[in-house]
Amino acid sequence: MKYYVVDAFSSERFAGNPAAVCLLEGEMSDAEMQSLAAEFNLSETTYLRLLPDGRYSLRWFTPLTEVNLCGHATLAAAHVLWQQCAIASTALRFETRSGELAASLLADGIALEFPLVVTQPLADDTQLRGVADNILATCRAGEDLLIELADVATVQSFIPDLAAVSALPARGLIVTAKTGGGGGNQVDFVSRFFAPAAGIDEDPVTGSAHCALAHYWSQKLGRETMRGRQLSTRGGEVGVAIAGDKVILSGQAVTVMGGEIF
Repeated sequence: MKYYVVDAFSSERFAGNPAAVCLLEGEMSDAEMQSLAAEFNLSETTYLRLLPDGRYSLRWFTPLTEVNLCGHATLAAAHVLWQQCAIASTALRFETRSGELAASLLADGIALEFPLVVTQPLADDTQLRGVADNILATCRAGEDLLIELADVATVQSFIPDLAAVSALPARGLIVTAKTGGGGGNQVDFVSRFFAPAAGIDEDPVTGSAHCALAHYWSQKLGRETMRGRQLSTRGGEVGVAIAGDKVILSGQAVTVMGGEIF
């Protein structure tokens, strides 16, 4: 079985979020998929298999568990199909645990059509307010929880209590702040994402979190097209555009290595 490691949401190697993309050639058990994901030890390993109807089955695994949605690994999978497998079509469809997802090839990257995650203020945020100081707002964001902090510097310097984050009733914690950017190529908001309970202390760039960040900041900024930057050590940028109940995530990717799994 061939595999590739792709740095997603980046135009440069060794930045963005790395994902392993495995091209399934036969049957593989869930236990084997999970063991291989632990072997790669990246935030996500994705398994790609061509279906009879021309779509692709896509599954995502952290080192500890299978997840319902992953943006950067979907971007990486689409990138591999177009760059390494030379797929002619400029549109791809994926069958996933979150329903059918679509990818489109752009002149300067890849666009992903994902479900928009509606954020809702928390009625009781006592437990969440214990993980940070000076929180401006708290929200439920689908499988995750979200906190807004005062500014970019506060997000950048935030040091999470990983035990407290693991104890939250959520997949992970999104920490965000606005930048004062003016749209276009400017960055409108920043974020970081922590999911220690899923084996990811801090994710470099999280596409699925931007499905919620798009809704949250569209309500705050009054715009449906924005750009976010994730302030991990590796860093990366994600374009977001709301289209009804969908969000279009856009970004670039670079293949850094490939090989065979025996």
